Amino acid sequence: MIMMDGTRSDAIDKADFYKELKKESVFFSKLITYAPYSIGSLYATFSGMQGNFNGVNGYYRSYSFDKDHCFTLTQYLKEDGYYTETDLPAENVLPPQGFDKYRIHDEFNTDFIKRHTEVLRQIRHKKPFFLFIRYGGLHTRLINNVVKKYSDFDEEYFNNKDKNFEYYLESVNESGKYLNAIIEKIKEFELYGNSIIFVFADHGSSIGDKVGERAYGVYLYDYTIKCFMYIIRKGFPKGLEIGKLVRSIDILPTILEILNLKEKSGYKKIQGKSVLPIIYGKNEERIAYSETGGLGGPTPSPEKHNVRSVRTNKWKIIYNETSKKKELYNLDEDPHENNNLIGKYKDIEDDLWQEMMKFD
Repeated sequence: MIMMDGTRSDAIDKADFYKELKKESVFFSKLITYAPYSIGSLYATFSGMQGNFNGVNGYYRSYSFDKDHCFTLTQYLKEDGYYTETDLPAENVLPPQGFDKYRIHDEFNTDFIKRHTEVLRQIRHKKPFFLFIRYGGLHTRLINNVVKKYSDFDEEYFNNKDKNFEYYLESVNESGKYLNAIIEKIKEFELYGNSIIFVFADHGSSIGDKVGERAYGVYLYDYTIKCFMYIIRKGFPKGLEIGKLVRSIDILPTILEILNLKEKSGYKKIQGKSVLPIIYGKNEERIAYSETGGLGGPTPSPEKHNVRSVRTNKWKIIYNETSKKKELYNLDEDPHENNNLIGKYKDIEDDLWQEMMKFD
């Protein structure tokens, strides 16, 4: 698994290698993350369930992960005989359960191509193996040049979206070069043809889209919760793009189905569903639930999420528990979520609100 930290879904079509990768993969253009920041997103991905169910429903709550009742992706693979390893910038970015080796690096002083090439070189003979690596170059650039430079309400930043996006695209193109290099190494090490490769983003990033969010994690607009995923596997379709909504919690059950592994009894039930039926043509509508509680912004709440959303392929409702503000968007007609329709489509609003209440 290769995670491209903070990469926006509306930027990858402007970066050459991301476009080329579509030709070799099944590409999901609408992967909705549970949380628009890494820890919340990854704990949901590795457990197959939302953070209000697995315990990680706040920026500072990785310690609350219900490890005694949640069986993680890595534990499934470890139990099935896989050697498991990851390389991350800190402990507890994702659940440590089931890892044989949990490497830590300084993301601000790392050559990701060089480092991950060496990780692949070392692990390639440990078959079967599971490797999770994260590209952090875009994240470090965002921290150094946006977070450390501007405030959450800095007019200079929020009034220059076009300029910000151009600068952001430089980072996305650099991430594409990394991804190309790693895929080529996977081929060089003769791992490509017999591997299952997932390339995905954990969340997107702001380019000054909405005042109050200079980076991510504050709001639940699509520029941070709408992500993407490529799946490469022998026998899977190539060049297939799927625009149907799927969720980060669907990744775990998808891998289990590919590997013919059964869900573990005696643990909390996985909330996600495999995407294989969608790949093979099933017309299936899914609903994505997301949460966040910002470190900053207008209503910070890092200890416990206070902003919630429910998203379908067409509609999204957002509720801020602190401000009591509700928002409703028709995403087909208003993809940038500028026109709040609360009160104008009561039946749709009520239906989505009832869906949201199911996640209490």
